[in-house]
Amino acid sequence: MGQRTTRSTSSGAEFERLRTSPDTGKFSDTIGRMEKPVPSAEGKMSTSAKMSLAEIAMQLRDEQLQARVIHYKGELETSPELDAVTAQVIAELKMLQRAAPAREPSLVEADRSQVEIDLIATLKRMLAKLFVQDHVASVVQRKLGEVSKRFARLFFESELAEKIRGGGGELKTMRYGEQALYHVLSHNEARLLAELDAFDYAEADVKEDARDALQNWVKELRNQFLSRTTPELNALVRILNEVLTIFFTQELPTAVGELAWEVVKEAKLADEAMRGGYKVPAESFGRFRKAFERRFLQRLVPFAADGMLKRVHASEGKFRVETLRFVADPHIFSDVCELICEAMYDFLYNEGFLDLPGDWRARLSSSGAV
Repeated sequence: MGQRTTRSTSSGAEFERLRTSPDTGKFSDTIGRMEKPVPSAEGKMSTSAKMSLAEIAMQLRDEQLQARVIHYKGELETSPELDAVTAQVIAELKMLQRAAPAREPSLVEADRSQVEIDLIATLKRMLAKLFVQDHVASVVQRKLGEVSKRFARLFFESELAEKIRGGGGELKTMRYGEQALYHVLSHNEARLLAELDAFDYAEADVKEDARDALQNWVKELRNQFLSRTTPELNALVRILNEVLTIFFTQELPTAVGELAWEVVKEAKLADEAMRGGYKVPAESFGRFRKAFERRFLQRLVPFAADGMLKRVHASEGKFRVETLRFVADPHIFSDVCELICEAMYDFLYNEGFLDLPGDWRARLSSSGAV
């Protein structure tokens, strides 16, 4: 019995570290409002369901980014002097643009077409450096480690919920005594604490001891329950790493040309690149990001969801129905998108292909993402 307590406490300490991370439980309200595609009992999803899952992941990514930008900008201190200088520079640039001699429409179109061709070729070459056939680039490998940590946070959060995540509100079947007791006590914890407070105590320490004992019991039950699910989590992490490794070393490297063409065309990158040279200027970054991440997720989600669901369903160890649903959680894919794409933007910036807005660079630097 003592050994079991030791193991569960260790597992609980790891959970507590992950649970208190600022990333845990993000945007649960958003995902709760969306109609979520779910896999069948055989672990299959239709093509339309997988594309819908990709779109939900993109919406989560946009909302996540917007929340972080608002939080970051709210802490910025403005400088009137710097704002005045910036306004002056912008005004001078506009004057130069108005004074520039007009060119023939056919020449402008020819120049634009060439800029677009060059942008596609350059982006393809850059992507080929990051996503290499049969080899995981070091920057991608580092981010895959972060993906595993994010995945564990989502898994623990899903385990502690009473309803099946990604489903239609079905209540989970209680599979462990610790699980059932944890839910009963956590539901009634506030009422039990209030009843304890209502007693008369000989000393204040006695009251605090009683409160601490109840709260520690709830935590211990939670940790024991989570320790029972750790083997399943470890198996899922192995599956996730295997599927993502295949995606980044086999699937994506063969598609970098098509991906570059889609992104440059969809984001209309040649329009502003004509004025700023053969690179993506900061003012085009928003369109570039949206186009790239949408196309990235449209490739990632069907491949990864299929790969994970097939492996989970075919596994010799039986996974629970809630685990099957969890594998199709869009938060998993929005996290992969965030970690990989933000590292890629930093790479493109350092290679001189992409200009990042100043607040974006500052935010990434302050968060340690670059």
